[in-house]
Amino acid sequence: MSTTSPTDRDDAARAVLRRNDRGGFTVPNGRVYPFQWNWDSAFVALGFATFDLDRAWRELETLFEGQWEDGMVPHIVFRAPAEGYYPGPEAWGIQRQPLTSGISQPPVAATAARVLHDLSAGDAARIRALFPKLFASHRWWHEIRDPDGTGLVTMVHPWESGRDNSPDWDEPLSHVVPSVDVAHLRKDLGHVDATQRPTHDFYNRVMTLVEEAKALAWDGVSVARTLSFRVCDLGIQSILLRADRDLLKLAVELGFSTEATALRDWIARSETAMQRLKGADGLYRSLDLRSGRLSEAVTCAAFLPLYARTASREDALALKEYLAATRAVAGFSVASTDPRDRRFDATRYWRGPVWLMMNRMIADGLSGYGLTEEAATLRQDSGELVRRNGFWEYFDPRNGAGCGGPDFSWTAAMWLSWSGSPSAAQALTAL
Repeated sequence: MSTTSPTDRDDAARAVLRRNDRGGFTVPNGRVYPFQWNWDSAFVALGFATFDLDRAWRELETLFEGQWEDGMVPHIVFRAPAEGYYPGPEAWGIQRQPLTSGISQPPVAATAARVLHDLSAGDAARIRALFPKLFASHRWWHEIRDPDGTGLVTMVHPWESGRDNSPDWDEPLSHVVPSVDVAHLRKDLGHVDATQRPTHDFYNRVMTLVEEAKALAWDGVSVARTLSFRVCDLGIQSILLRADRDLLKLAVELGFSTEATALRDWIARSETAMQRLKGADGLYRSLDLRSGRLSEAVTCAAFLPLYARTASREDALALKEYLAATRAVAGFSVASTDPRDRRFDATRYWRGPVWLMMNRMIADGLSGYGLTEEAATLRQDSGELVRRNGFWEYFDPRNGAGCGGPDFSWTAAMWLSWSGSPSAAQALTAL
């Protein structure tokens, strides 16, 4: 166990954020991910908020500089050339400035913005300027990615989930016929052990989806209706519903009455639709919108309906028991795939490792349902992973070993804003 003091660890976490700062936006890790990522920036803003609130706001503001005219906030904003990353802007084929990818990521930004506003001591200027952009991004999810108004939003690429390589996508991705071979273009394997990264076959299939969308000129509704991978991701669905609630609070406070009405309608529709994502065993899963089948795998996303405040008390108690059972097997929680599942892989990207920002959202959900002991255990596990091993991208749930990229921004941010400092945890009790 590390003997490093909490103060030293705080200093190291702030140093990670400063080192990954590129002047108003933060890269997740300078070697593996040299651009600005969507949900990374939302979590990173929470870390900056513990010592530089102005810089925290800038993180969100620069993210929205990449917003498309239809409201989408891309998952990557390519702000500078970087030879060490694939797929770069040329692979997406999007002619706009700044250069971006063509897909989005879980919409954490509104929730982060609410936290920053709560810390801003009555100064509403920045949230007023950002609110219309946040609202437009939510409208994109609810209208462009749910063109039939079902209440279930459509994900068209595994990378949109943020949980890129989850077993949730194995079945729907198996029906994508690869039309490209991009193994020789990959750069990630030069930075991270291949056993911790997705396979070549995975890359060939997901880049085939990019080619399909390019053939549609990235038209939003056409992409949502016709791509050969169309899934309602439980993670996105839950995170969007929570973000809708946070944005509604801001709309009411700031006097955006028309937007508040739309948000109430979206929330009601989403709450009703969430029941479609519950399996016969009472646990939530992602839904393949093409086949109508729920994922076989139970992953860390199963807890996010608690974070969305849409689960029943019965659901919460079932998830409490599930958490205890999986933690007894894995050692550290929350493993990104059930450690009893045949698809579990302790060190491969999203197929087993623990991620601190997921733990943060899950703990928030547990707290919201009065499961404070379980939430405290997640915070303790998360802090211990950092104390033992530092700010890795993700961690082996069996022994806590760091995996992926080192000096990772969102892990440092989670330490500062939640798992490391008691005072910070009190200031930012919940996302």
